[in-house]
Amino acid sequence: MVLTVDEGNSEWTGNVGVVTTILDGLDLDTPRAIGIVCGPPVMMKFATLKLLDLGFKRERIYLSMEKNMSCGFGKCGHCRIGIYYTCKDGPVFRFDKISDFPNIWD
Repeated sequence: MVLTVDEGNSEWTGNVGVVTTILDGLDLDTPRAIGIVCGPPVMMKFATLKLLDLGFKRERIYLSMEKNMSCGFGKCGHCRIGIYYTCKDGPVFRFDKISDFPNIWD
């Protein structure tokens, strides 16, 4: 397990930096690896871009797209991502299935 914090105090001995910094220098078997990303949209965006830069295939990256779901059964459309509803079809999606839809990071 590799841990990081955005800001460390004098007692913290681990990595300090955004989550993408822990991926640098790791010995990864990217053709066989699977990336699973959850968190705030801005972090997910940059973590996904980093995984792609490292050689991960789009279909081997999974995103937890939990949004503010209002109705929970696909009627209100608040959580819609293209043709998918986060509440009904997710919340976890393969990146290659949703990457072409606009505003997935909003």
